[in-house]
Amino acid sequence: MKKNIIFIACIMLAVIGFSLWSSLGGKPGTAAVVDIAGQQAAVLSLSEDGIYDLEGKIPVHLEIADGKIRFINSECPDHVCEKFGWLSRTHDQATCAPAGVVVHVERMR
Repeated sequence: MKKNIIFIACIMLAVIGFSLWSSLGGKPGTAAVVDIAGQQAAVLSLSEDGIYDLEGKIPVHLEIADGKIRFINSECPDHVCEKFGWLSRTHDQATCAPAGVVVHVERMR
């Protein structure tokens, strides 16, 4: 019984450690890649602040400021994409499923 508790505690610590490592370990990104309906539609530099209006299945609006990007408005019913918040590290990703728009941060050379 005691061995099972120790084993479960070790597994939980490993999961927590991996989660922290993966969330804190990403390097700052330099560009946001925007896919619409599975096709790359745009590569936006995170060094150029601005508002970007994109037309997926429904319109979405992105904001870039201070090296970060976020959905600021979508004409979908639930607005889940706006709740992802700011994306700035490599492999950060946000999706607006009703619009078919995916934004992910990468490090471009």
